Amino acid sequence: MSRVSDATAALIEERVVWLDSEMEAAIASASPDLELYRWARYHLGWHSQKLEPLSAADRRKHGGKRLRGVLTLLAAEGVGGDGPAAAAGGAAVEFIHNFSLVHDDVEDNDEERRHRPTVWKLWGIPHAINVGSNMQALVDIALLRLADRYPAERVVSAFRTLTHATLRMTEGQFLDMSAENSTEVTVERYFRMTGGKTAALIEGALRLGGQLGGAALDRAERLAEFGRHFGLAFQCCDDYLGMWGRTEVTGKPVAADLIQGKRSLPMVHALVSAPADTGAGARLRTALAERDVPAADGLMRELGTPTWVLERAEEHTRLALESLTAAELAEPFGGAIRDIAQYALQRDS
Repeated sequence: MSRVSDATAALIEERVVWLDSEMEAAIASASPDLELYRWARYHLGWHSQKLEPLSAADRRKHGGKRLRGVLTLLAAEGVGGDGPAAAAGGAAVEFIHNFSLVHDDVEDNDEERRHRPTVWKLWGIPHAINVGSNMQALVDIALLRLADRYPAERVVSAFRTLTHATLRMTEGQFLDMSAENSTEVTVERYFRMTGGKTAALIEGALRLGGQLGGAALDRAERLAEFGRHFGLAFQCCDDYLGMWGRTEVTGKPVAADLIQGKRSLPMVHALVSAPADTGAGARLRTALAERDVPAADGLMRELGTPTWVLERAEEHTRLALESLTAAELAEPFGGAIRDIAQYALQRDS
C-alpha cells in the first residue's frame, strides 16, 4: 500500500484545513506582532525561512502530516460528533506534538526537520526553547476555545486527557534520553519509554476524539487502545527504519539511531539477546560504543533482530486494528482511520 485511498486523502485534506484554521486562531489571540509567532509559523510549515507566508501547497509540504489532529477529528465524527466543533481539540493535540518537536530538535542537536533548518539552527537554542514553551501554552488557548461549543464537564475532560498525555510523553522523553549509550536495557523499559514518548499522545488524541464526539466510556477506551497500539507499532517501524531505512528515502544517515547512541528497539533486542558475558555480547557492546555500524549490523542480523522488530510492529498493528473494529465507528470515518493506520505502518520513510 503506497498511499491512502482518494476518499481518505480528501477527508484528511479537509480536516487539515479545519485544524490549521483553529491553530491560526489560537496564535492570533496572543500577540501576533511578535517575531516569536513568525518563528512558530515557520516550524508549523506556514512561513518560509525568510518568514514570508507560503502557498497552500508548500504549507502542506513543510507542515507535517497533522496525523494526530486528523485522527482526533475522525474519531469524534466516527462516534457521531461534529468535526468542525472538535477542531480546537485537534489543534491542541497538534500544538503538543509540535512543541515537543521543537524541544526534541534541541535535545537531539538535529539541524533539519522536514528538509528545512530547525528553529534552533536558525535562531538559536534559547529562542527555540521559548518557541516550544510558548507553543505549549497555546495548547491551553486552543482547548479553551472548546468552551464555546461544549459543556464545561466535557472541556474539563479534554484538559484532563491531554494533560495526562503530555505528562506521559515527557516522561517517555526522559526515559529515552536517560537510556542513551546504556547497555543496561530491557524490552519492558523500552515499551514503557515508547508508550510515553510516542504512544501517549496518539492514545490521548483518540480518547479525546471519542470524548468530544460523546462516546460512552468503554467506546472511548477502545479508541484509546487503538491509539496506544498504533503508537507502539508506529515506533517499532520508525526504529526499524532508523537502523535499516534507506538514506535516499528517510533523509537520515543509515543507522542514525546507533550513531546517536539511541537505545531504539533494534539495539535493545540485540543487547538483551547477547549478554555481556558472551562473545557476541562483548563484540556488540564494543561495536555500539565505537559506532561501528557494519559490525553492529552484522551482529544484529545474526541475532535475528530485524525480523523480531518487524514482528513486534505486526503484533501491535493487529492489536490496534482489533480495538478499532471493537469501537464500531461510523463510515467513512472508521475506514479512513484504518486506511491511515495501514499506510503509516507500511511506510518506508
